[in-house]
Amino acid sequence: MVKRLFILFTIFLSYASTTLQAQDNLPQNFSISLGGGVTLPRVEGNRNDFFSKNGDRAGYNLMTEGRYYFMPNFALGLQYDYLRVARLPDKMHLHYIHPNITYRYLWSEGNQGAFLSFGIGYMNYQERTYQRGERNGISFQRGYCGLSFGMGYEFYITKKLSGVFRADILTADWFANPDARLSNPYDYDDGIDHSWFKNNVTFFNLGFAIQFGR
Repeated sequence: MVKRLFILFTIFLSYASTTLQAQDNLPQNFSISLGGGVTLPRVEGNRNDFFSKNGDRAGYNLMTEGRYYFMPNFALGLQYDYLRVARLPDKMHLHYIHPNITYRYLWSEGNQGAFLSFGIGYMNYQERTYQRGERNGISFQRGYCGLSFGMGYEFYITKKLSGVFRADILTADWFANPDARLSNPYDYDDGIDHSWFKNNVTFFNLGFAIQFGR
């Protein structure tokens, strides 16, 4: 009898120790991230007025992401990105919201991890450019089907708080959005290869985020 109680007590201590340790590592149930960084545009093919005039200038991005982990290594999430690039008085900004799926590999007893994510969602692009002497400028706005790829490194800071270094690629392709072929509205052959990822607007985001969760 005493031996059985000792075994049960040992099992209980082992379980309690594991549970307490699980509270002091990266989130494994749900998380919310807030962050930002730099965005590097790359526009090919039919360049909109802003990029034709100002080139691929760097800007900044802000992001927030929520994840629900149905396994410690897999999560479903929803992410929102705001990107802005400006060269006074010209400016462009972009809103992108998308669900995503994330795979995460953990090590160091769950205190560190690396992740890969993929998402598809709605990308709203807006720009305003000015010519000399203009007061109101020329506006352009359009919605796209966007794709995103993300990767990053997560590390434990303190209970329910962790840090994330991340890199994201956001892209919208004219092939998937044929109405955005601005120089080819009447089936005119513009001589550009419009196959997948040959004529697109792409943003490379590099930044840091604070992650809350458990």
